[in-house]
Amino acid sequence: MIPDLKTLDALMARMQALGITELDYSRDGEHIRLVRGEQGNSPQAPATNGTAAPALPVTASAPATAEMTIEAPMHGQFYTSPAPDAPPFVKPGDIVAEGQPLYILEVMKTLSRIEAEFPCRIVAVLAANAEAVSPGTPLFTVEPLDA
Repeated sequence: MIPDLKTLDALMARMQALGITELDYSRDGEHIRLVRGEQGNSPQAPATNGTAAPALPVTASAPATAEMTIEAPMHGQFYTSPAPDAPPFVKPGDIVAEGQPLYILEVMKTLSRIEAEFPCRIVAVLAANAEAVSPGTPLFTVEPLDA
């Protein structure tokens, strides 16, 4: 399956804007993995319908920065706030303490509040509220803080 070029352009622009070198994106059975060289090489965009990346909750991004990406640990529905009319748990620029709620993941009608595993600053929220996510879907870009 050939990925939509508008989607690829949007993902590549997002990668460049955030300064990340690697991105896994899954939606509607389509999986795209983009890797950008550290010296500005063109992104590579192999698309497969296989399994998503390993379900590691946190992975390092560019080695030159301290930013990290928090990824979805499993399939589910991603929610940014505890209720539809409530403000989001976090937004870009927020300083988050270890144990502070980041998001809710609904899996098989069960809501789980996911908390920060370390103190950090939210750089970007990468997933939309109420979006279906798969293991490895990027949710947040964060900058770890010294404890």
